Amino acid sequence: MSDENQDNDNGNGGSGFGWFLVGLGIGAAIGVLYAPQAGTDTRETLAESARERAEYLKQKSREAAAQVNTYVDAGKDQFGDYVERGKQAVATGRSQVEDYVDRGRKVVAKHASKVSAAVDAGKSAYATTTAPVDERI
Repeated sequence: MSDENQDNDNGNGGSGFGWFLVGLGIGAAIGVLYAPQAGTDTRETLAESARERAEYLKQKSREAAAQVNTYVDAGKDQFGDYVERGKQAVATGRSQVEDYVDRGRKVVAKHASKVSAAVDAGKSAYATTTAPVDERI
């Protein structure tokens, strides 16, 4: 049997290792023919691509910073509006409080004269009721 296997290998035109070497040579030749660039060209392409990506990232970061600044400015404007509304509310409240205080003072002054008159009447009534009997006759 071993003689038949050797005869078959020789009958096919060579061993499997020979065909392997032929295939390896053809693959290397095709690889060289279809290689896109030389090593230096590839490095230059990679470096250029890296520079383009870096510039792209710088541009996007500038755009993002501009957008953030826009949001910050809008926030400042809105905050300023809220502060102004708050100041107006405080001024309105202060005006109302002053109005109520003035009304209260007027009411107190009005009633103070009545109270003062009542106190004077009470004093005179007391004075007349506590006067000695001799003075009444």
